[in-house]
Amino acid sequence: MKVAIIGSRDTCENAYNMILEQIPVGCSEIISGGARGVDFLAKKAAKELGLKFTCCRPNYKKYGRIAPLVRNNEIVDKADYVLAFWDGHSKGTRHAIICCIKRRKPFRIFLLNQRYFVCKSN
Repeated sequence: MKVAIIGSRDTCENAYNMILEQIPVGCSEIISGGARGVDFLAKKAAKELGLKFTCCRPNYKKYGRIAPLVRNNEIVDKADYVLAFWDGHSKGTRHAIICCIKRRKPFRIFLLNQRYFVCKSN
Protein backbone atom coordinates (compact mmCIF):
# COMPACT_ATOMS: atom_id res chain seq x y z
CA MET A 1 0.00 0.00 0.00
CA LYS A 2 1.29 3.45 -0.95
CA VAL A 3 0.77 5.95 1.88
CA ALA A 4 1.07 9.71 1.41
CA ILE A 5 2.19 11.63 4.47
CA ILE A 6 1.43 15.32 4.17
CA GLY A 7 1.27 18.22 6.54
CA SER A 8 2.36 21.52 7.88
CA ARG A 9 5.89 22.83 7.43
CA ASP A 10 6.03 24.42 10.86
CA THR A 11 6.19 21.19 12.76
CA CYS A 12 8.64 20.05 15.37
CA GLU A 13 10.48 16.77 15.80
CA ASN A 14 7.92 15.82 18.50
CA ALA A 15 5.44 14.91 15.75
CA TYR A 16 7.76 12.16 14.51
CA ASN A 17 6.54 9.46 16.90
CA MET A 18 2.93 10.32 16.10
CA ILE A 19 3.69 9.92 12.39
CA LEU A 20 5.44 6.57 12.96
CA GLU A 21 2.48 5.28 15.00
CA GLN A 22 0.03 6.00 12.18
CA ILE A 23 1.84 4.31 9.30
CA PRO A 24 -0.35 1.27 8.61
CA VAL A 25 0.83 -2.31 8.51
CA GLY A 26 1.23 -3.23 4.86
CA CYS A 27 2.68 0.11 3.85
CA SER A 28 5.20 -0.48 1.06
CA GLU A 29 5.93 3.11 0.06
CA ILE A 30 5.70 6.58 1.56
CA ILE A 31 4.95 9.53 -0.70
CA SER A 32 5.50 13.11 0.39
CA GLY A 33 6.30 16.59 -0.85
CA GLY A 34 9.92 17.12 0.10
CA ALA A 35 9.43 20.27 2.17
CA ARG A 36 10.52 20.85 5.75
CA GLY A 37 8.31 19.81 8.65
CA VAL A 38 6.02 16.82 8.14
CA ASP A 39 7.48 16.00 4.70
CA PHE A 40 10.98 15.79 6.19
CA LEU A 41 9.69 13.55 9.00
CA ALA A 42 7.95 11.32 6.42
CA LYS A 43 11.26 10.78 4.64
CA LYS A 44 12.95 10.03 7.97
CA ALA A 45 10.22 7.47 8.80
CA ALA A 46 10.57 5.75 5.42
CA LYS A 47 14.31 5.41 5.95
CA GLU A 48 13.89 4.10 9.50
CA LEU A 49 11.28 1.54 8.42
CA GLY A 50 13.15 0.50 5.26
CA LEU A 51 10.34 1.64 2.97
CA LYS A 52 10.55 3.10 -0.52
CA PHE A 53 10.24 6.90 -0.45
CA THR A 54 8.84 8.96 -3.31
CA CYS A 55 9.32 12.71 -3.19
CA CYS A 56 6.96 14.84 -5.29
CA ARG A 57 8.43 18.32 -5.53
CA PRO A 58 6.59 21.26 -7.07
CA ASN A 59 7.69 22.07 -10.63
CA TYR A 60 7.77 25.87 -10.55
CA LYS A 61 9.43 26.08 -13.96
CA LYS A 62 6.49 24.33 -15.61
CA TYR A 63 3.54 25.47 -13.44
CA GLY A 64 4.66 28.71 -11.82
CA ARG A 65 2.72 29.80 -8.73
CA ILE A 66 0.28 26.89 -8.89
CA ALA A 67 3.10 24.31 -8.77
CA PRO A 68 2.41 23.32 -5.12
CA LEU A 69 -1.27 22.70 -5.94
CA VAL A 70 -0.36 20.54 -8.95
CA ARG A 71 2.11 18.67 -6.72
CA ASN A 72 -0.62 18.07 -4.10
CA ASN A 73 -2.82 16.50 -6.78
CA GLU A 74 0.09 14.29 -7.84
CA ILE A 75 0.72 13.12 -4.27
CA VAL A 76 -2.95 12.24 -3.72
CA ASP A 77 -3.21 10.49 -7.10
CA LYS A 78 -0.16 8.30 -6.40
CA ALA A 79 -1.31 7.26 -2.92
CA ASP A 80 -3.71 4.54 -1.83
CA TYR A 81 -4.17 6.22 1.55
CA VAL A 82 -3.32 9.68 2.91
CA LEU A 83 -2.25 10.71 6.41
CA ALA A 84 -2.54 14.46 6.96
CA PHE A 85 -0.81 16.05 9.95
CA TRP A 86 -2.27 19.53 10.01
CA ASP A 87 -1.80 22.60 12.16
CA GLY A 88 -5.33 23.72 11.24
CA HIS A 89 -3.99 26.70 9.29
CA SER A 90 -1.78 25.49 6.44
CA LYS A 91 -3.48 26.23 3.13
CA GLY A 92 -1.38 23.65 1.29
CA THR A 93 -2.41 20.83 3.62
CA ARG A 94 -6.04 21.99 3.41
CA HIS A 95 -5.82 21.87 -0.39
CA ALA A 96 -4.44 18.31 -0.30
CA ILE A 97 -7.28 17.24 2.03
CA ILE A 98 -9.81 18.72 -0.39
CA CYS A 99 -8.11 16.74 -3.20
CA CYS A 100 -8.67 13.58 -1.14
CA ILE A 101 -12.34 14.39 -0.68
CA LYS A 102 -12.89 15.14 -4.38
CA ARG A 103 -11.15 11.91 -5.42
CA ARG A 104 -12.79 9.84 -2.66
CA LYS A 105 -9.30 8.89 -1.50
CA PRO A 106 -9.21 7.35 1.99
CA PHE A 107 -7.52 9.70 4.46
CA ARG A 108 -7.11 10.65 8.10
CA ILE A 109 -6.42 14.06 9.56
CA PHE A 110 -4.51 14.57 12.78
CA LEU A 111 -4.21 17.97 14.37
CA LEU A 112 -0.62 18.68 15.31
CA ASN A 113 -0.12 19.38 19.00
CA GLN A 114 -3.31 17.43 19.71
CA ARG A 115 -3.24 13.78 20.70
CA TYR A 116 -6.69 12.86 19.51
CA PHE A 117 -8.01 11.77 16.15
CA VAL A 118 -9.75 14.53 14.23
CA CYS A 119 -11.30 13.28 11.01
CA LYS A 120 -11.48 10.08 9.00
CA SER A 121 -12.88 9.24 5.58
CA ASN A 122 -14.40 5.88 4.66
